[in-house]
Amino acid sequence: MEATNTGAAPIYDLLINERGDVIADAAHAAEQTRLKAADTLNFRLANNGTNDAA
Repeated sequence: MEATNTGAAPIYDLLINERGDVIADAAHAAEQTRLKAADTLNFRLANNGTNDAA
């Protein structure tokens, strides 16, 4: 993950360079988890791709 260009926060920029962008990494991990959960909980596949509730 690349750090965002803040420009106005040199201390934050220094920390990102030293330790990595933890906030961006956490956001990426959360999005990957959300996508996996959505795929796992996709019950439409259980009835052969139809949306019939029969």
